[in-house]
Amino acid sequence: MSFIASNFSINNFPIRKQWRSLVNIFLICVICLAITFANSLSNNVSAAREPDSSQIIDRFEIIKNKMAKLRFCYNESCFYRNVTSKIIPPSDKNPHYTAEISAAVERPSASPDLADYHFVYADDHWQLVKGEEFTDVADYVFIGDRYEIYSVHNSHTLSGNLDKAKEDGGIKSGYLPLYYEVLDRGIERVK
Repeated sequence: MSFIASNFSINNFPIRKQWRSLVNIFLICVICLAITFANSLSNNVSAAREPDSSQIIDRFEIIKNKMAKLRFCYNESCFYRNVTSKIIPPSDKNPHYTAEISAAVERPSASPDLADYHFVYADDHWQLVKGEEFTDVADYVFIGDRYEIYSVHNSHTLSGNLDKAKEDGGIKSGYLPLYYEVLDRGIERVK
């Protein structure tokens, strides 16, 4: 009997090492459970702050309606007509709402001009990420606060920063007032 007791005593090194390993595994499991619990709480808190889909869509409609009222030439003769929008809800491939506004642009020219603006809903705001405008004399491409204009007359491309273009006042584009007046540097103004 003393042989059996001595082989299974607490002072026996292999048993002490096993207990220490079991305690370490238990602590690791407790830490993993705590992290999982904390993550689920933070997800619930962030989900509680994000507006429901109807509010997100309504906020985008406000942007679209403000854009439809823009006048962006010096003589007030440039404006949008036939303004339409499309909102795409989040999916497995894209976790954010995305949206597009398309319109015909009325300018003092003989041919119809077209515009497309692309938005993403992130960080609880609609954000203008890019836009294109096509005229009879130039194609405008905007990405964030950058622009590139390709002129068909001289096959020349101009590019630059919107802040400088706004300061100079040389670009008659609907993207600029959308970026600065309707939005706050491309980000939705939330009241």
